[in-house]
Amino acid sequence: MVSGQGAPGGIIVNFRPVKCGLIIGSAFVLGMLVFCSAHLFAKEETAHLTFERGKVSKKDTYSRAIKRGDTLYSLVSSVYEPRSGRTRKQIYDAIKQLNPRLRSIHVIYAGQKMRLPKKHLFPGGRAVMITEKTTGPEKLEVAPPDPPLPTSDYRMAVIREVITRMNGALSTAGNHYIPLPQSGQISIDCTRIPVVELADGSVILLDFSQRMSTSLKKIIPAHWPNYHFVSVSFREESPRILQKVVTASKVYTMTRIQKPLDVGKVPQLQIAPGWLIAEKSADGKEKALQLITFLKNRQSLLPKAFIAEAKRNGLVITEVIEGHGVVDPPAIRHPALSIPDLRSSTKMDLIVNLLNIFNLQTARNTDVKIFEQSRDGFNLSVKADLMIRQGNKRTMFHAKPLPSQFTDILRENGVETVSLTQEDSRRTTLEKTLVGLGVSFSPGVFSFSVPQEADKPRGVIRFPAIRVAFNKSSRYLIEFAMDQDLYQLLHQQWGINLIKY
Repeated sequence: MVSGQGAPGGIIVNFRPVKCGLIIGSAFVLGMLVFCSAHLFAKEETAHLTFERGKVSKKDTYSRAIKRGDTLYSLVSSVYEPRSGRTRKQIYDAIKQLNPRLRSIHVIYAGQKMRLPKKHLFPGGRAVMITEKTTGPEKLEVAPPDPPLPTSDYRMAVIREVITRMNGALSTAGNHYIPLPQSGQISIDCTRIPVVELADGSVILLDFSQRMSTSLKKIIPAHWPNYHFVSVSFREESPRILQKVVTASKVYTMTRIQKPLDVGKVPQLQIAPGWLIAEKSADGKEKALQLITFLKNRQSLLPKAFIAEAKRNGLVITEVIEGHGVVDPPAIRHPALSIPDLRSSTKMDLIVNLLNIFNLQTARNTDVKIFEQSRDGFNLSVKADLMIRQGNKRTMFHAKPLPSQFTDILRENGVETVSLTQEDSRRTTLEKTLVGLGVSFSPGVFSFSVPQEADKPRGVIRFPAIRVAFNKSSRYLIEFAMDQDLYQLLHQQWGINLIKY
């Protein structure tokens, strides 16, 4: 075995010759690998390369559906628990053999069916490192290993949380193995070189030491185009490191936006600027995925209902207290608060439901006299589908329009008429009702800031409604679905009462 020396400890490379069967070809390949290893890794890196391949019978396999967030690395780790790089390499080779259409073993998708070897085929065992002493006049100096990254560093915790919320993973412990087809594998020490795996299949290696050779940075992407190297500094803050990681992928972008971000349609949220992670689509458009904001204290946190509403609209909000880490607002604790629903199968029932909320008494199918025998020489009355009495004032609702002569006479007698048509929408019906009752109302788009009365609010909730002023209180009529927790927030902070129609 030939072993590259002089590694800083983040990468290990060893070469094991093939057992048998290949004479001229094996000698040539082995010679080339030994030559390349001396060139690639003599300065700083070493890699761990093995050469064994085997065949797996289909009777020792089973089918498995890939779940969202799965990576092959995590799948192999959880199912087979390999205790050595050699075992992991054998598992990768077997999976590649059983799935010949798999372009890259590091790019798998949710819902994809894969055939996997059974666990008993790979009992594992810890690898034994056997190295040969180097010969020749030159002695390569071994650089001292880079210190492991401090696991308590809040920046790494922030990066981990952001990547996890992108359905990715950050590894800062253990080893990450990179197979080299027909050759072996490279073992990365994640305590010194953290590895980020994104949902699109991208794998990013964070080079904090900035000592990895250009040759190594070329050979890995040559075999695995989804691998990327990012040079970072211990002095850099979380946003800058995250931006380097995210933009290393061809799918994602991360930019600092200067204007508030609109989320959703009805209700619509407006969120203060921050760092926005977006996903690029084939048509060149970008879809916002995650908004990251760095705050000074907890008083600036958005309410939990606000964050939940943004998530329902496809945007994850991540809030970071500087020097502390990612924090979540307190859990929502409140009794259920329901929104009255006026909707019904008929317009008259819709009106009755509204009037019941206002505690107004109604009477159905009431005869209303227009002409009287004693006064006009004959009797004539109309049947009111609905009648409401407010003191000395009466309001009648009729499903069909009445002649203007009749409505004038009724008005002179203290009866207001509201005529409905089949074409009237629910909104038109309610507005006619409010006009007939003499109730003040104003349709419009209403906004509520979080926190209240702030010059630069962290968030704004905006929605269209009909504001009704009745008995010294206001109610908002809406025709869209409002989340219960968001309604609770509106009710607690602004005293908003909603009615759905």
